[in-house]
Amino acid sequence: MKLQEYQAKSILKKAGIPLPASTLATNAVQVKRIAAEIGYPVVLKAQTFEPGRGKAGGVRIIQTESEIENISNEIFKLVLNQHPVQFILVEKAFTFSKEYYLAIFSDLDAGTPVLRLSEAGGATYLEPDSFKNARVVDRPININLGLQDYQIRGLVTTLGIDPSLWKQLQLIAHKIYDVYRHYDATLVEINSLVVTQQNQLFALDTRISIDNQSLFRQESLSDSLDQSYFGWEERQALKYDVDYHSFPGEIGCMVNGLGLAYLTIDQLISLNTLPAAMIDIHGGATSTSISSSLEMLLLNPRVKAIIINIFGGMTRCDETADGLLQALDKGFPKKPIFIRLEGTNDDSGLDLLHKNENLSFFGTTEALVNAAVGWLREEEE
Repeated sequence: MKLQEYQAKSILKKAGIPLPASTLATNAVQVKRIAAEIGYPVVLKAQTFEPGRGKAGGVRIIQTESEIENISNEIFKLVLNQHPVQFILVEKAFTFSKEYYLAIFSDLDAGTPVLRLSEAGGATYLEPDSFKNARVVDRPININLGLQDYQIRGLVTTLGIDPSLWKQLQLIAHKIYDVYRHYDATLVEINSLVVTQQNQLFALDTRISIDNQSLFRQESLSDSLDQSYFGWEERQALKYDVDYHSFPGEIGCMVNGLGLAYLTIDQLISLNTLPAAMIDIHGGATSTSISSSLEMLLLNPRVKAIIINIFGGMTRCDETADGLLQALDKGFPKKPIFIRLEGTNDDSGLDLLHKNENLSFFGTTEALVNAAVGWLREEEE
């Protein structure tokens, strides 16, 4: 879950990180009033998740009141990748002598957060050709010990940063780590972290991404999700608390648990096949969430066949069967469905499902996947 820039800045401001004065506006009249309150010059920033807002004219520095209304109206008329700009962040503009990139992000391969500092901030960090010669230093963080002062000192000395900035940078690094932990973030980024003419560090542009699976602990952020940036499947997945992942294949998969998800994908890859979608319903899924998950696969035009691989524990097999039948009874397009249903109450669950002629049953993941891929190849021939 990505937060808009204004939302990220609100969090960082509460954490005590120095930021320019800014206020969100929803129309040109508000922009003009806020700019007068903040004081010129100001920078107008279109609030969007889409890349390239600067090149599209979505970031403009305004020097005087005479030009602000026309320019703000121009920004509100922008449509980036079919998403119209609905909000503008009006922010105090000031000059700076240097900019850095500072972030803490989740390294999923290493299973640890990483502190990153680069001497190339701002647009330079985002441009591959400009960035390739810039120095970037990473430090993995032991989650049990937290971010240590010596790690931050190692970064700033490696990059040769002015010692007069060390204390400020150390304080900011600790604060963004606190935000990372408190909000279950996968990324807390400041790009750029600028040095003002008064030798003060300020966070100009910020970005925060939250782990979707932790939203139940982040009720204050749940309403911040801009669902217009998600497809129907992603919105359904959020509504019913399941994980939905899209792939470029033609087989839709429903599993309960990451272990079965990885096993099913590995079996597909071994047969030179990819899924079209993978839905993890988690343990203890209800018949409603299961029905909705199958509905997503039945309505997905790229899905030609469906694999359902459930090992019942907290997810009871009779509950699973009830959810599947709910979806199948709604008159959605018929697709071949290959099922492995084993575990808690599997006998009663299978008894319910055996009445449906579109379903095929298997006892192992290997047999399940082989049958689905075999059917798909026969259809392609």
